Amino acid sequence: MRQAAAFVALSFALSWGAWGAAILAGSGAAGWRIAGGFGPTLAALALAAWAGPGALRALLSGFARWRAPVWVWAVAVLSTLAVGLAALAVDRALGGRPDWPGPAEWALAPVIFLWVLAFSVAGEETGWRGYLLPRLLDRLGPLAASLVLGLAWSLWHLPLWALPGDFHAGLPVSLFLIQSLALSVVYTRLWLASSGSLIVAHLFHAASNTTLGLLPLIPGAGGEGLRALWIAVALLCALAAVLAARQSRRDGARAAAAHPRAATPEAPASHGHSPGRIENRNR
Repeated sequence: MRQAAAFVALSFALSWGAWGAAILAGSGAAGWRIAGGFGPTLAALALAAWAGPGALRALLSGFARWRAPVWVWAVAVLSTLAVGLAALAVDRALGGRPDWPGPAEWALAPVIFLWVLAFSVAGEETGWRGYLLPRLLDRLGPLAASLVLGLAWSLWHLPLWALPGDFHAGLPVSLFLIQSLALSVVYTRLWLASSGSLIVAHLFHAASNTTLGLLPLIPGAGGEGLRALWIAVALLCALAAVLAARQSRRDGARAAAAHPRAATPEAPASHGHSPGRIENRNR
């Protein structure tokens, strides 16, 4: 766990340092804002390089993992958009009047996706899912690892509430925390099912942020209030619960197969989920 703690400390130091400079600079600090978002990836690369060429190759090998079940790609690319649209539909049924995106906004969706992928997501996922997640999974089960990572991930964002003009200022911290925990559970399930693919992780993060940029879920960005966003987070929690339950059943079945005489419904599953040890049965 020392490697995990070192990663979290270095990520926070790099990102919070840059965002602190952005807060002090006020308006016109977009460069510091973007630079701060690369703290996790820079921390992961630095720690892996310090550990040696093998550790760096292992970290970057996640970008060579393309093979994954069709449902993994579907969830990664489409799930958050489906959740957002469903939340807006429920909000409208409850009397809301969301400002639905028109043809021009939908046409911009690929541009938003690529911008988010290059200038936001690229700075995070090599760190969070590429470096931290496998180290947590070496000591914790998938659900516990997801929650620990989700807590660190949400706390890492805290300075953004003080950054002028950032959309986080319009969100309750409690809502963001719940969203981060739920998303983290989904990330872990996708990561395990794709044998540790960083491509899947990057696509899921980019799709999530694109959904927030495209749909009127955030107050001040076309959304009337927080109701639609709370509905979206509730639906996201439901998705996370389904995926966590599926993972738990698979881990239980593997544990029973490995220890048929000692297996009980309460027997803990093996936590050895490092990328090199993930089997196709996770799929």
